Amino acid sequence: MPSMAQDARVRPGRLVKGMLVDLLMAVMDSPTVWTAAAGSPDRGLAWRDAVTASMIRSASYVSFEDLVATAALALDLPSRANDDLFDAWRDIRPWPDSRAIADLGLPYAFVTNTSTTLARIAAERSGLTPKAVVTAEGVGWFKPHPRIYEAGCQALGVSPKDVLYVAGSAFDAIGARRFGLRTVFVGRRPDQVTNDPAIRTVGSMRDVAIDT
Repeated sequence: MPSMAQDARVRPGRLVKGMLVDLLMAVMDSPTVWTAAAGSPDRGLAWRDAVTASMIRSASYVSFEDLVATAALALDLPSRANDDLFDAWRDIRPWPDSRAIADLGLPYAFVTNTSTTLARIAAERSGLTPKAVVTAEGVGWFKPHPRIYEAGCQALGVSPKDVLYVAGSAFDAIGARRFGLRTVFVGRRPDQVTNDPAIRTVGSMRDVAIDT
């Protein structure tokens, strides 16, 4: 009898041998951390989105912590917001459904745009055991640059054609799809859509597990 890993499918006839999973939105409830530091959900998401926009413009890696500080200043956040964010980071929690990604019996790795130090904290707090944690700092490029998705596949030791990418942000889902990965978007935020029929949107990591 084939193992679950050998028989995992995204669609009939299309085998999956490994998964890449976005860490800070698909797995971890990072909006709560940004909200706590900024003082409100609107300001927290605006801060996070400003950092994301800077990463997309930069492409090659620059200090994540510096981008956070620059965005906080531009948004006129309180002077202690940065310290509050990184203090709260130590208590970051996974979404309740995140455990479902491990139930497939497939090798998986986390891919994230943050620094290596902050990624390690989040990965440990996830309670999951990825094969690798691939960071923008370690690779030298931010998502959605192709090199970070390529590095994720290499860390898994799986060809891109056999990898499923699980995104938590729309820009990331689109980037992974453009790289050629089969992509599922876990819609953690109702204001984000991909408008790409080739990217399946689900509401929970459990739905990824059911379909895979």
